[in-house]
Amino acid sequence: MTADGWLETVEALWPGARVDVVSPGTRGAQATQREFAFLPDADRPRLLLPGSPRAAATALRRYSHDLTIPQRVSRSLTATAMRTGLPQRTLRDRLRVVEDGEGGSIEDRLGGLLGEAVVVSVGLGTARANRKPILHVLSPSGRPLAFVKVGDTETARDLITQEAAALEFLAGVPLERVAVPRVLHHGPWNGMTLLVLSPLPTSARGWRPRRNVPIEAMREVFAAAGVTSGPLADSGFLARLREVPSRVSDPEQAGRLDAVIERVGRAYGGQTLRFGAWHGDWTPWNMAWHRGKVQLWDWERFARDVPAGLDLLHCRLQEAMRSAGEQPYTSWPAGSVRTLTEVGVTGRDAAATLELYFVELCCRYLLAAQGPIGAPLRTQAERLLTLLQMNAGRSS
Repeated sequence: MTADGWLETVEALWPGARVDVVSPGTRGAQATQREFAFLPDADRPRLLLPGSPRAAATALRRYSHDLTIPQRVSRSLTATAMRTGLPQRTLRDRLRVVEDGEGGSIEDRLGGLLGEAVVVSVGLGTARANRKPILHVLSPSGRPLAFVKVGDTETARDLITQEAAALEFLAGVPLERVAVPRVLHHGPWNGMTLLVLSPLPTSARGWRPRRNVPIEAMREVFAAAGVTSGPLADSGFLARLREVPSRVSDPEQAGRLDAVIERVGRAYGGQTLRFGAWHGDWTPWNMAWHRGKVQLWDWERFARDVPAGLDLLHCRLQEAMRSAGEQPYTSWPAGSVRTLTEVGVTGRDAAATLELYFVELCCRYLLAAQGPIGAPLRTQAERLLTLLQMNAGRSS
């Protein structure tokens, strides 16, 4: 991704301002000027760091379960160096914001909501329909205040609304093993939607072996809305899957997806499964350990009435596919049914659960691949749909 998408994002967050990519040392109108540093540069942007050295250091001091010990050490050293201001001066590309002096920026709005002056770092994910700006909100001295998701498209706004509802529900659930963000604000701003969340603490010392999956924490989330048992055919989960083909814009893909769902329904409709809740995107990069508790973020895909074991499958399979060094969804991972024994799902129940997980994922990918911004995901969505056509619902 080049800097173009980042320019458009910052222009939306600073309405009325002039936004340009500049080199370090370029003179500008100092009184109304804000400057961010591209990390690592404008050709390969991953993050926009604020000009405040302490705030920039805090923006880098985030640790997920996905990071190895060397990566944690490297990030900690870089964050410490950032506090001196020297690394920012050596970063090649900057994004300069020259405001019109009338205020009304995202920092003005967030400062009003949080009751103090703020600066932000800006992150922007890979191009897909559900991409959205993510802001780390900090005091100028580097104190973490909030994370903000910005809904700047219809899909992003819908996902933000889903996450807000999920977190409001979970706020009333006594969780002992899992920590979730609190909703500080959810509402419209400048034609977009803001979801302001409390920051979750993470630490470079909160390391666990990457193979460790928090099974008991997953059980706790599964039980958060109650657990039921019944035939798949009567479940709300299968009913929701059957609604998706009508939302797929490509008629040919919609027809193939509908055929797969119906075939899986016929094969396993009589199977009695346990149903509960799942996080929906439980991966090593969406969690961290802190003082023995799982810090878990990105609840956009939270849902109830789903088969037991989906979070475990998602966590193990997504990490395995990302580290396999080959194209994902090129072969059917039949051996993955053994993973489900960790949550007590075995035999034909496990086979059904694995197929239902991939159908759920295919529905998600096909919807996210729609529209111009979803183009990078289309090959993967097509590959997964073809894999399902070849394998799903064909058990004896």
